[in-house]
Amino acid sequence: MEDHIWLRPLEKDDVPFMHKLYNKKEIMDFWFTEAHFPKDRITTGFEERKEPGKHRLFVICKDEMSIGLTGLYDIEPVHRNTEFGIMIDPVHQGNGHAGEVTKMMVDYAFRTLNLHKIHLIVATENEKAVHIYKKIGFEIEGEMKEHYFINGEYRDAYMMAILKHSYENRVSE
Repeated sequence: MEDHIWLRPLEKDDVPFMHKLYNKKEIMDFWFTEAHFPKDRITTGFEERKEPGKHRLFVICKDEMSIGLTGLYDIEPVHRNTEFGIMIDPVHQGNGHAGEVTKMMVDYAFRTLNLHKIHLIVATENEKAVHIYKKIGFEIEGEMKEHYFINGEYRDAYMMAILKHSYENRVSE
C-alpha cells in the first residue's frame, strides 16, 4: 500500500507528539535550538500561536499516523510573506515526505492564503534539505556566517526564499 501523506491542523491534543519531537536533539539541532522542552512550555507556545491569522500550524500524517509538524510562521498581512518550517520524525525521514509536504505548504501559502513570499533558514550542512528546497524553487538569498552554535561549533546557514510568481512559472512549465 502506498503511503498517503496529508496535513491536519495542530490541536492541543498534539502536545505529547510535539513534546516527543521537540526533545530529539537530531531534530532540534536543525531548528537551531536546544532540545529540552517541558510539556508546559510546549503547551504555552501552542496557546500563544493560536492567534488568528498569524500562524498556520499542521501535523504531517502518513495514513492515520502523526509523523511530523509543519507550519507557516509570523504571517505578515501587509507584506504578504511568511516563514516556513518543517520537522519530520527521524524514523520517517528519507522517504520523500519532506519534499511532498513542502510543495503542499508552498501551494497552500500562494494559492489559498495569497501570500507573495515564503522564506526559511536552513543549515548549510543540511544538504538534503537545501536540495529539496532548491528543487521546489527556493533560492538562496544570503548566507549567515557562524550564526548558530550547534554541538560546540558555530555553523553557517542559508536564508532561502521563493516568490509567488516564480512558483507559478515553475508550476505552469
